[in-house]
Order: sequence, then C-alpha cells, then structure tokens
Amino acid sequence: MENLNEIVPCVILAGGKGRRMGGKDKALIPLLDRPLLSYVLESISGHVAPIALNINTNLDKFSEFGYEIIEDPIKGHLGPLAGILASLNWARQLNQKWVMTLPCDTPFLPKNIVKEMIKLKNKELDVDLVVAQSKGYNHPVIALWKSDLNLKLEKALNEGIRKIDIFTSSLKVAYVDFDKINNDNFDPFTNLNSPLDLIKAQQILGKLPPFFGLAGWSGSGKTTLCTKLIENFTKIGITIGTLKHAHHKFELDKPGKDSFNLRKAGARPMIISSKERFAMIQENDEHDEKSLFQMIEMFSKDPIQKCDLIIVEGYKNEPIPKFEVYRPIIGKPELYKEDNNIFAIASDINIESSIPTFDLNNINSISDFIIQRYNIT
Repeated sequence: MENLNEIVPCVILAGGKGRRMGGKDKALIPLLDRPLLSYVLESISGHVAPIALNINTNLDKFSEFGYEIIEDPIKGHLGPLAGILASLNWARQLNQKWVMTLPCDTPFLPKNIVKEMIKLKNKELDVDLVVAQSKGYNHPVIALWKSDLNLKLEKALNEGIRKIDIFTSSLKVAYVDFDKINNDNFDPFTNLNSPLDLIKAQQILGKLPPFFGLAGWSGSGKTTLCTKLIENFTKIGITIGTLKHAHHKFELDKPGKDSFNLRKAGARPMIISSKERFAMIQENDEHDEKSLFQMIEMFSKDPIQKCDLIIVEGYKNEPIPKFEVYRPIIGKPELYKEDNNIFAIASDINIESSIPTFDLNNINSISDFIIQRYNIT
C-alpha cells in the first residue's frame, strides 16, 4: 500500500561560487527582500525531514537558519555532484535509504514536488533516482537519490567525473513530468543565475511590470519616440514608468531637458540614472553607479507607483528586450544585425528585416504593437 505520509530527508545545495551573481552566496541573495533560500524552504516545509544545507563558505551566515550544515567531502568546488555526495553520505549516517536534493536558487518549486517524487519512487521500485522534468528538460539536481549510491559517486568524482548527466547515464532513472501534473505557465524549476533572472522572477511574482529598452545611436530620436509613446499610452489610461541612463552629471526639471519632457509627457515615475547620481533623487557614492537591474528593481518598491510598462532608454548594450530607433542620417549601422535582443525597429526609411519594422512617425502603429506584445490592458 502506498505510504502517503512518507517523509524523506532533504539537502539544499548552496555550495557553489555564484560567479554569474558577482560571487555572492546565491542562497542569500534577496528576492523581494527575502533570501532565495527561504523560498525553497517554504516549498518543502512539512514535507521533508530533517533538512540540511550544503554550504562550503561563509558558514556563519547560514547558521541563523537553524539547519545542519554539511560541507563537500571532496574539496575544490567540484560542482553539484560534490554536494550530492555530501547529501548521500549524510543520509547514510541517518540510516535513510533515500534523500532529496534541491538547488537553492529555484524559488518557484511546486508545492506538490515532494509528494509526486515519492509517489513515483514507490511505484517504480527498481530505480536509483527519481528526477524532476518540465518543459522538455530534465533537472537532475532536483531529485530523490538512493543513499547507497555514495561510494559509486565518490569513485566517479575521484576519476574526474563532474557532470551529473554522465554519472547518471549508467543508473536506473525515473522521471516525474510536472507538465502533466500541474498547469504552470512558466517552468517551476527555473533557477536564477543572473541579475536579469532576478528581475524576471519579480515579474513572475507580479511585483514588476514588463519592460523594454529603446536602443539607438545618439541623435536617432529615442527620446522623441519615448515622449510620444508616453503621451499616447497616457491618453488611453496606460501608466508608463521610464528609466533613462545619462553619462554625465545632470539636473532635473529644467525646461528643455529630456527628463523634464518625459515627466511632463506623463511618466509616473520618472527615473534617471548616471554615474554620479540617480533620481528619485539620491546621490551615488563615487564610482558606484547603479546597474540597470538595480534600477529596474526599484519599480517593485514603495513609494514608486505601480505602472503598466517600463520604457528604458540609454542602456543599449544590456541584455534586455529592445526596440531599435534607426535613422540613416546618423551614419551608423543598424544595431539589430548584431543584437538578438532587439525585437523590432522603427526608422524614417523602409527597412527589410526578419523582425517587425515600423514607420518612425506612425506612433499609433508602434503603440498598438507594444500593447499587443506585452498584453497590456
């Protein structure tokens, strides 16, 4: 008979270096003022026991969570397999036949993850591990492992094996396809590897509106287009926030300045950033310019009014969705040919392109396209 109340131990893997997050401890990086680790713990609370944290550095920072901390048994930051080995060894010490492993950077884990993994484990009796699957991908770090695999894994690590798929290729694996169980519009096993991923996570949580950048060379008419779009959107009740980057010191609210024009057009809020300052108004320390993603995150915080869409101007090299403004009189090449993040282009000449193109002067057509693309109502 199926044991619906079966409890297995669980280890949250947080021993990586977080290189793409600037070397920060990913588990402690805040998402809406909560550490990423807290989201994972919330998903499994009451469904697993005991819980341990696989940590290799800054152990004192994690002691406040109150869980046992286990380090990689083989030193050298060998990747997730070393953390999995630590998990298997820990489970063996507890005389547990199975152990669940989860990454620390997956804040959207489905609430039924433990139940469904255990259910398949009990159905497929002759397996070594049970792996989560979604959107056509396998997630071997999100898995139930037989703890007696520890010696085999230790041997593989000592032989130089570093990739999970290589190690598991000789094992009997069962997969839980969560697409067939849940009806998620996004991948619940999405992991956050970069500042842009953190921004996308806030959008999934409904705390940030969609955003795109206006890209173009200086003098191409980005601010003019931005102003007209804001005026158009404001007339039909769509609230626009703007973020503009400046390369120099600036003052706000002087007639004739871009910031003045955008604010008068109806942007609420109007945010502008440069190396020396950003506003709503706050001085930056020297050489402490806020990143694009730090600035966008401000739109999720009080007292900024929640808007329907954010238009970003002046960050043309950042990896965000962009709408290009191109005028050949500038004498510069089109940006979209080298930037896959550009999804459309507006120009004062006819352009043949694989992406949507618009007449720079047809503001209504551009507005309709953006409303449809971002499903703004």
